[in-house]
Amino acid sequence: MHPHYGLGVASIPRAAVRRPISYGISTVAAALFLVLTPVVLPLLYLTDLATGRARGKRARVWLLLGTTIWFEYLGVFGAAALWLRYFGGRIDHESWVAANYRLEFWWCRHHRNNLRRFAGVHITLLDDQPLRGGRSIVISRHSSHIDAIVPLTVLELVGRTPCYTLKQDLQWAPAMDLVGQRTHNVWIDRTPRPGSPMMTKIERLARTMPPDGSAVIFPEGTFRTKERHDRAIARLQRTKPALAARADRLRYVLPPRPAGTLALLRGAPDADLVILANVGTEGRSDISDIIATIDEAHPITVMATRHARADVPEDEDEFTEWLVDRWLEMDDWIHEQLTTGAHRS
Repeated sequence: MHPHYGLGVASIPRAAVRRPISYGISTVAAALFLVLTPVVLPLLYLTDLATGRARGKRARVWLLLGTTIWFEYLGVFGAAALWLRYFGGRIDHESWVAANYRLEFWWCRHHRNNLRRFAGVHITLLDDQPLRGGRSIVISRHSSHIDAIVPLTVLELVGRTPCYTLKQDLQWAPAMDLVGQRTHNVWIDRTPRPGSPMMTKIERLARTMPPDGSAVIFPEGTFRTKERHDRAIARLQRTKPALAARADRLRYVLPPRPAGTLALLRGAPDADLVILANVGTEGRSDISDIIATIDEAHPITVMATRHARADVPEDEDEFTEWLVDRWLEMDDWIHEQLTTGAHRS
């Protein structure tokens, strides 16, 4: 394996144990969807009509779940075909990595198209210019399962190579597990043990990303709930009470944790910092929320802001305050978009 990707922290089952389970489940699920759809889909559609769901809520849920399973399954076949074509990267390694990125973008496009068709999700980037230029570190809002694909979507638009920090739990998704090991990513444990090498590996990801690379991280770490917000503010109050008072003004986002972003900054001292804000995923943080609102249109508007490296503080305390200020600006932008309805126009 190439030294600068597939950098994992082992606290989920190793591949030899994990993959037979995930492949087996996806195979059975894909087969069941294929066999049952001709019977189940008409019944769901008729039920929707009978209950006044003219837009077909139950049918949409079935199609979204089924197509998600199938494109994950097809992604595994694509990954296997690439392994045979390039003998696992031993033949023309550069082309092998590029081919896996093409498969990754293909996977993302189809998941995005399915979200648009069946869940009314439309992703619009206001201005792509901040994403262009040299190497960058992209820090993004993360409020839903949906917006996890926002950085991959917008970076493809401008021809950038995404280098993700990925939750290691996502290795249970079979296609993501395979392709994510072959492209420039690091699998992270959000609850690292003492002495964990995670930050070193995140720093290495930034240091070794290609000239057209953009390292992606979600500094909130998870979706906002009131309980998570209160816990984050309590942590800040123990160490930085003045900063906690400012961060407590956040209404839509969690206070950002700086450690991972600082590791990326150390690894790529030449990289600018790009902040990705988005609005439109509110109330759709988890799968149950997405299903509950699946028959409603949900446009997602994305705003990118680029900060020259010279304008980003190097001192850890100063950077933490700077990052919270940027998150407050993001929070104000989200509030304006929601209160004026501008993101729906």
